[in-house]
Amino acid sequence: MRITRLTATPVRVPVLRAGVMSRALRTHVSRTIVELETDTGLVGVGETRGEWSAAIIRDKFARHVVGRDPWDGFAIRDACLLPHIDYGFPELVMEHYAYAGIELALWDLRGKQTGRPVYTLIGGAKRERAPFVAYAYTVDPAEGHAAKDVPRIMADIARRGIEETGAAMFEFKVGRHPIEVDVEVALAIREAVGPAVALTCDVNMGYSLDQARRFLRGAEAARLANVEEPTAELGDMDRLRREFPVEVSTHCWHLDALIPYPAIDSVVSDIHLHGGIEPTLAFVERVRGMGRRFWLRSMWELGISWAAMCHVGLAHAALDRPAQTLINWVADDLVLGPTWVVRDGGVRPPDAPGWGVELDREALARYAVA
Repeated sequence: MRITRLTATPVRVPVLRAGVMSRALRTHVSRTIVELETDTGLVGVGETRGEWSAAIIRDKFARHVVGRDPWDGFAIRDACLLPHIDYGFPELVMEHYAYAGIELALWDLRGKQTGRPVYTLIGGAKRERAPFVAYAYTVDPAEGHAAKDVPRIMADIARRGIEETGAAMFEFKVGRHPIEVDVEVALAIREAVGPAVALTCDVNMGYSLDQARRFLRGAEAARLANVEEPTAELGDMDRLRREFPVEVSTHCWHLDALIPYPAIDSVVSDIHLHGGIEPTLAFVERVRGMGRRFWLRSMWELGISWAAMCHVGLAHAALDRPAQTLINWVADDLVLGPTWVVRDGGVRPPDAPGWGVELDREALARYAVA
């Protein structure tokens, strides 16, 4: 089997509810959809972050991919990606993101050729289903709600999220409203979901060290299990972990930078940043070797990346902490059939070849960016 054609299509899909966090507002999802056609008629599909990935894939990577055997993954990667020359080439990070779309499509082709789900190719099922949290951004101030109403609104969202997903954990954003409101949100959510559900929050580096201290003191009764990136500085995160009995996680993927900060408990990343599944799994092993936990973050995935997250979460033993997902926040996942929703705390991919999803070409054309 040889790859005969590569197509990279940038898409922009609206979200169903504005994603409001401390430093950004998300109104749509920007992704690139990758298709690898072969001389056998099989087509592998992949997806990655950003509309900008499409140009990198078409202009730089396509000539190294067409004509190759999909199983020749190391050679394809080496041809597309330069080694890390030095820290003065930040575009290499963007290229790894772009390459992830190709890597996911290669896995889909391998699964389709062998008639096996991808999770069986990367280690087999380690649990009944891939675990996920129920997840919510905070209330958009532009909606006009009074500050006193934000805790009630978030508590209602949390209650519904747990009821609909059966998740064992609820994760929510803070850092956009005053500290006093964020504290009341945490306390209201705890009351709404009860004592058995684990609560975690993501600040997106939105607090100063003093603000983070005020929040964690005020929210003590909420019994938070984890706070993600409460501040912009790793040193402050480490300090907070030493001062409070709440675990701290970061998105910092440069692991050498974490060595001076051993109190930071966990690293949270995604399968696109590292260039696909294989390097992500290698990264997980490095994180675990440092004595830290790892779980997958949501990057506003559409249906193909969502399927990949489910396969990886099912197949890797270390991914026992529920991952993030925002698949229920997007207007269209661009794959045929019902969206894979979280039930009983997780998702079990179908025992179908590859990712087990088929690209919705009408939707692809509708949301494609010219």
